[in-house]
Amino acid sequence: MSQDRGRILPFSGFKAAWRMLLDTLGGVSAVERADLTRGSASLLSRYGQVHESVFTPIDIMYEIEKAVVDAGGRPEFLMAYADALGFVAVPKAAVENPLPVLDTAAVEAIGAVGQMASAFYEAAKDGVITPKEAENLAAVGQKAGAEVHEFTEAAKARAAKGGR
Repeated sequence: MSQDRGRILPFSGFKAAWRMLLDTLGGVSAVERADLTRGSASLLSRYGQVHESVFTPIDIMYEIEKAVVDAGGRPEFLMAYADALGFVAVPKAAVENPLPVLDTAAVEAIGAVGQMASAFYEAAKDGVITPKEAENLAAVGQKAGAEVHEFTEAAKARAAKGGR
């Protein structure tokens, strides 16, 4: 989070979500080659750099996030944005029919927590966690947290429907 005029702003989380979206699609070069949206690889990369004051335009964000969702990924920016505002974004299917969504969410959460443990092991096995490794751990941890959160929300939805 960054601070501006005494307010805590979630912009670094938004930029991290943007980087996760691009990584899901194979990186900025792959996104540029696939012609998913306007903008060069260097510009798309700038949108994810914490020290940059430029942010992803909404049309580009939509096109990239839609491509990720269409590929079976999570709308990382939507989740980060909703969380920053105190809301939870859940798939419509989780509300309409929570049983299969809960089962899938459990598998996803377990996998993400496993990836987090593996990433931590790899980073810490030499006894030193570098700043780059710590940044990677933060991204992996954020994803794991989001997966666990999605599982929690799916469980709540299932409970609200009487466990069905």
